[in-house]
Amino acid sequence: MCGIIGSLNKEISENSLNTLHHRGPDYQSYFKWQNVSLGHTRLSIVDLSEAGNQPMHTNCGNYTIVFNGEIYNHQELRKQLSGMQFKGHSDTETILYYLREYGMEAVKKFNGIFSFAFLDKLQNKLFIVRDPFGVKPLYYYSKEDKLLAFSSEIKGLLSLGASKELDHSLLSSFLKLKYSPSPYTLYKNIKKVNPGCVIEVNTSSNKIISKFNFGKVPEINSKISESEALEQYDFLLRKAVKRQLMSDVPISMLLSGGVDSALLAKLAKEESDGDIQTYTAGYVNANNDVNELEDAEISAKYIGVKNTKVILDEQVFLKELPSLINYVEEPLGTQSIFPIHFLSKRINQDGYKVTLTGQGVDEPWGGYNRYNPQELIESFRKTPQFLKGSLRTVRNDNVRRAVKAINAKDTIEGFTESYSLFDDTMLKVLLNHDIFDFKERAFTNELIKYNYELYNLNTRNATSAMMALDARMNLADDLLLYTDKISMRHSIETRVPFLDLDLMEFAESLPNSMKVSLFKNKILHKKLAEKYLPKEIIYRKKRGFKTPRKKWFEGEVGRKLERDILESSGIFRDLFNINEISRYFRFHREGKVNYEKQLFSIIVMFYWIKDNFN
Repeated sequence: MCGIIGSLNKEISENSLNTLHHRGPDYQSYFKWQNVSLGHTRLSIVDLSEAGNQPMHTNCGNYTIVFNGEIYNHQELRKQLSGMQFKGHSDTETILYYLREYGMEAVKKFNGIFSFAFLDKLQNKLFIVRDPFGVKPLYYYSKEDKLLAFSSEIKGLLSLGASKELDHSLLSSFLKLKYSPSPYTLYKNIKKVNPGCVIEVNTSSNKIISKFNFGKVPEINSKISESEALEQYDFLLRKAVKRQLMSDVPISMLLSGGVDSALLAKLAKEESDGDIQTYTAGYVNANNDVNELEDAEISAKYIGVKNTKVILDEQVFLKELPSLINYVEEPLGTQSIFPIHFLSKRINQDGYKVTLTGQGVDEPWGGYNRYNPQELIESFRKTPQFLKGSLRTVRNDNVRRAVKAINAKDTIEGFTESYSLFDDTMLKVLLNHDIFDFKERAFTNELIKYNYELYNLNTRNATSAMMALDARMNLADDLLLYTDKISMRHSIETRVPFLDLDLMEFAESLPNSMKVSLFKNKILHKKLAEKYLPKEIIYRKKRGFKTPRKKWFEGEVGRKLERDILESSGIFRDLFNINEISRYFRFHREGKVNYEKQLFSIIVMFYWIKDNFN
C-alpha cells in the first residue's frame, strides 16, 4: 500500500513526493521519461526487498508502473506468465508483466484493491486505473493541453500546480449526499477516477483520449437455491479471507460489536498462522446505543482474540476534528472519521502496517434501512398526489425522506430523496439565494443518473439497483475514502475482505429475497454467520461505527461549534445562512429535532472552507 503521483509537462520533485510520505514511509523515488514523470512512496508489505521498490520497469524498458494496493490473486496470474524471470515476489511485478503481455483489458482479472498508472512508451500512452469498488482513491487534474497530473491524494496535485478553486455548483449535492460522488470533487478541475474505470492519456498531446469501465455489475441468478447460495457464500468468503491474509508483516483487525467484523475475525483466526490482534473504539460516559466496547469484548472472548480498547471523549473530538477534515481532504459528513483516526494511530504505535475491516457488507447484502421500503416506494409512487404538502415540520428524518421519495417523479429522483440529508426546501433556506438555483437542484439527480447508467443498473429493480449504486458511490467516495485517507495518514493499509471481487460478483448476482425484506436485512449473510457465531452476537441491535455526537451537540461541544461558526468571517458566511444554522443548533439542543447528521455536515463544511479558502 503506497502513494502514487505523476504528471505530464511538469517534473515531480522531492517536495511533491513528500506530500505523500505518510502513505509510504519505507522508500520513495521518481522517474522521468520525455514529458512524463512518475513518483511513488512505498509502505512495504509484500516482498520487503528492493525488488519491490517503485517506479518499476520491465526488463525491456518499454513499460513502467506506479502501483498502490494489493492484488490478492497475483500468484495465480503469475503462473500464466511462463518463462518469465522475476526479480522478486511482489504483486506489482506480477501485474507489470501481466499488463505487458495481455494489455489493459487484463485489469478485469485483478482481484484486489488498487489504483495505478501504467506507462506504455511504445504507444506513447499512459493509463490511470481505479479498482472496481474504489477502495483506493485516485485524483486527476487537467489544464487544457498544458498539464495533466494524477495523485493518490489532492495535496499531491496541489504540489504540482493544481488550483484551489471551490465549485459552488456541488455544494447542494454534498449537503444532500454528505459526500461528492466520482468523478467530481468540490474543487473545480480536480476529479476522481470512477471506480472500475480506466483513463487513457496520449503522452504526446497530454490529452485524455478515452475512458472505459471494467467494473460491471453481474446479472441476477434467479435459479440458485438458498442452500446452494449458502454453501457458495461460505466457500467464497473463506477464500477471500485467506487471500487477504497475504502479507510479509503481521496483521491486525478492527472489531466492532456487530456481526460483520465478528464473522470476519472468526474466519481470520481460523485461517491465520498466528494470532490476530483486534481493536475497538469506545467513549467516555456514552450509552449502549453508541458504545460497542462490551459487545466487542464478548465477541473477542468467544472468537479467542486479544482485543485492545481505545477510549475517546468529547474534548479530543473538539481538538482533533479540524485536523481530521484536513486529512480526508474532501468534506465528508461521516462521523466515523473520528474513531478510525485513533484506532489507526494505536495500531501504528503497536507496530502493525496492515488491518482488516468488516466494511463492504451492508451494500451488497442489504444492511441499510433505506433498502427495506424501496419496492413499496416504487409502488406508492404510482398513486397520484400521495402525501403531498410541506414537510419542513416533519421531525423524523427517515419519514421525511421516505415521503419525499414516494412523491418523486421517477426512480432516480426517488433515490435522491431517499439519500438526501437536506431536501430542496431545507437547502433553499440554508444556502444563500444566489448559490442555490434550479440548476443546482437538478445536479444531484444528474450525478446519480450518470452512475446509474455507467454501471448499467436499469435492468434491476429499485432495491437491487440502489444496493449496487451504493457499492460504487456511497461506499467508494465516502466510507472507503475516509478509511483510506485516515488509516494511510498513520501508514496503515486497511483491507476489506468482504469486497473480494469473486465474492462481490457472487453476492450481487443473488436475488433480493436472500438479502432484504420489508423487516429483515442481510438475510443470507446472517444465516452463514449462524454457522460460526452464537445468535446473541449475530442478532444484536445494529449500532454502526458511531460517536456520541447527538449528546455532544446538545451540550458544550455544540455551543462551542456554534460560536465558532457564528463568529467567523470569510466566504462561508457568503454561502450559508448563519441564522438558519443557529436554528438547527437550537432545535437540536432543545430536543425538538435530532439534527446531528445535518449539523455534522455543516460543521465539516465550515472547517474545510476555513482551512482551504480563507
